[in-house]
Amino acid sequence: MKILVIGGTRFFGYHTVKQLLKDGHDVTLYNRGQTPDDFGDSVSHIRGDRCDPSGFFSQLRGMTFDVVIDMIAFKQKDSQNAVRTFQGNIGHFIHISTAAVYIMTKDYPCPLREEDYDRPLYPQSKERSELWSYAHHKRECEEVLLKAHSKNGFPVTMLRLPIVMGERDYTLRAYSYFLRIQDRKPIILPDSGLNVFTHVYQGDIVKTIASNLQNFRAFGKAYNLAQEEIVSLRDFVLKAGEVLGIKTKLVDIPSEILAKCSLGTTFSPLFGRRPFVLNVRKARQELDYSSTPWHVWMERTVRWFTDEYKGGPPDNYGLRKKEIEVAERYLKSLKSFSF
Repeated sequence: MKILVIGGTRFFGYHTVKQLLKDGHDVTLYNRGQTPDDFGDSVSHIRGDRCDPSGFFSQLRGMTFDVVIDMIAFKQKDSQNAVRTFQGNIGHFIHISTAAVYIMTKDYPCPLREEDYDRPLYPQSKERSELWSYAHHKRECEEVLLKAHSKNGFPVTMLRLPIVMGERDYTLRAYSYFLRIQDRKPIILPDSGLNVFTHVYQGDIVKTIASNLQNFRAFGKAYNLAQEEIVSLRDFVLKAGEVLGIKTKLVDIPSEILAKCSLGTTFSPLFGRRPFVLNVRKARQELDYSSTPWHVWMERTVRWFTDEYKGGPPDNYGLRKKEIEVAERYLKSLKSFSF
């Protein structure tokens, strides 16, 4: 098939392109060319800025593709321009969405099904400004695409992803914990690290995309993709330590105390105050989705960071000194505590 990937050089976008090439597809990348890749002449390149609507339209309007995979639509205007550009010229449009679309809904259940998207919404507030804004814009993207499907048959499928894990993860969220384990100093788990989640392995996203190109029954629908196992942050850290062969030193501190001592919880990027678990039954039934066991992808992820990653530490590692000081003070205070 002739496939256009918007983005395609970072993290699971890179892995997706690799798989499409392996499957024998004719792949074109549309991006700014700022992230180096090793695709060479195996792909065609169109240099352009997704944030430039007129340039995007003039470069791509009239070109025909069997499939377009949109990795980097973050605002309503991105999806509006995609519909305007590709309407009538493509066979399938795959939109990479996010499970964050559920976070701005009131009292979201556990696990989350695709239909929970339609629950009442929270208004924006200072406490949840950044995440609320991200979720709001991604919801607007979905609504543009669904409206285009309903009105004009735009052939869209939307994949809602939680936090993505795996090799080449530039967010460094998992690496935040690997580094802390490797320095062998105490690791604080806010609220004992008992928050639970279902992440998704990059390879499972890649496999699902590659095996559902022009899956007509998926048109006009959204799907959750996630691991089957429900894992706590505590499980995650202990498993990483097991893979690294290092006994972790965990210190359980209530998040309220961390807030009062001005450390907060940003040093622990996988911490959350509510469970975030996705139901993937619909994807299993209609996309033949299956997930890699989490202990398998955890080992792959840890090994990639220890053996291949050449970059620097995540920004939150800059809080490490203060984090250790807080952990030591807290443990000392517990020793002196008595009824």
